[in-house]
Formats: sequence, structure tokens, C-alpha cells
Amino acid sequence: MLFSGIGTEGQRRICEATVTLIGSGALGCVLADSMVRAGVGTVRIVDRDFVELSNLQRQVLFTEQDVRDHLPKAVCAANRLRQVNSQVRIDPIVVNVDFRNIRSLVSGSNLILDGTDNFEVRYLINDTSLETRIPWIFTGCTGSHGQMMPVFPHETACLRCLMPDPPPPGATETCDTAGVLGPAIGAIASLQAALAVRILAAGPTADASIASAAGISPSLTMLDVWDGTCRRIDVAGLRERAACPACHQGERLWLSGSRGSGSQVLCGRNAVQISPPEPVRLSL
Repeated sequence: MLFSGIGTEGQRRICEATVTLIGSGALGCVLADSMVRAGVGTVRIVDRDFVELSNLQRQVLFTEQDVRDHLPKAVCAANRLRQVNSQVRIDPIVVNVDFRNIRSLVSGSNLILDGTDNFEVRYLINDTSLETRIPWIFTGCTGSHGQMMPVFPHETACLRCLMPDPPPPGATETCDTAGVLGPAIGAIASLQAALAVRILAAGPTADASIASAAGISPSLTMLDVWDGTCRRIDVAGLRERAACPACHQGERLWLSGSRGSGSQVLCGRNAVQISPPEPVRLSL
């Protein structure tokens, strides 16, 4: 490995690492491709959805044939990426992520990557990260804008330090209201992937945290590919100032199942998915 930021030892750590990717839509496609090409030892791809024609504008691992075959996104992504690097173990998991199964989905992971398109799952990931001490990288993209922030649990600011509660419906742009530009997805997901590789290559050491070992100063990165701007906001002191109930009081509202609407707007599909707390049988 010629790149000095990784080196031989860093590449060894990458090859031994396990990454769980939640979501294999637009962001997830770029992330999965980058992780497999980087040689991450095990890549878990978790997504409940099937490939649809409207996905092809921005979800780069899928084709029209996948639409005709009506295959799950996670399975399609795994099939394609196994042809890229057969030495990587790729585990497609077709399931809806919720508070009942997320612990088992991320078990044994070195890093969790956010490839989702809704805040409820992100707050669930945040709770799980704090509970399991597995770092994760929050990332979102709408229109031409992207944002990203790494979370090193109990070391740096978490998502609730930044936003104590999810924004109410209609308060922020979504891909349904503002669309999403393909290059914006590629740009922010590439930054996320580069940060993931940096974290995995550094790994924890006996006398340093993961963030310190990787030389990462916690920050929120925001970019706009339409006007070509990028800025970073230092969040190093936010955890102490925010008095976050998740970080400081151990509150796990989403992981316990006590928070969450049980419904999610499906981006770009003019539909809402309803997830009842208990299985129900419907006669249609």
C-alpha cells in the first residue's frame, strides 16, 4: 500500500474489519462500492427495498435488468460487488431495520455507515452506537446539499448533541420535496467513504481512542455541489455544552422502542411505510 495515510499495517486492519451499511439506496451504493474496492474484510448491506426504475437516476449499482428481475437492493448490490472483489465477504440482509433487530445487525462491526434517507433510523443508529460503543458516520443528502459527521460514542458529539430531536415533518427538505442531484450523492458519500477508510486503517490503540488514533477532529462537514462550496463546523466541544440526554444520562428512546412514529415516508415513491409494533394479519 503506497498511500502513506494507510500503509501496510493500515491495509491489514481494513482487511480484518467488518462494516455494517444501513441502506443501499443512493448513498449506500457509493459506500458499498467504496468499501468493497478498499478491501474491507466483511461488508454487511442491510436494506428492505427492491430495485425500481426510479432508482436508476442516482443508485449506481443497479440496472434495468435488476428492475425486471424484481430483486432486493441488498442482493443486487452484493451480486455486483462480488464480481469486483471476490476476497471480500459481502452479506446482503433483506430486512426492515428497527429497535428489535438492530443490535444483532451491527454485532461485531467496527463501524456503522449511514446510507439511509430518514431521521428515525438515524436516531436509532445513534442510540445503538452509544449502547454498543461502535462508531458510526451520519450522512444525508437532498437537492445539491450534503452533510456528514462522524460519531465516536462517549468521545465526541452524537447526533442528539447536534439535533436533540428529529426535525418535524415539513421542517426540512427531503428528496420528495427537493429532489436529489446525483453528483451531490457521489460527493458526500465519497467523503464518508474516505473517512471510513481512515477510521478502519487507524483502529484503536492501547493508549488512544479511535478518533485520536485516526487523527480526526470531530466536525460537521457541509457541501453544496451546485455552487461548489464546502465548509466544516467544529463540534469538538458540543458534547459537553449540549448536556445530551443520550450521552450523559444513558437515554435510549429509539433503541427502547419508546420513540418512533412507526411510519416512514418512502423517498421518491409517494408512499408511506407503516410498521406496527406487533405483527398483524390483514385480509385484503
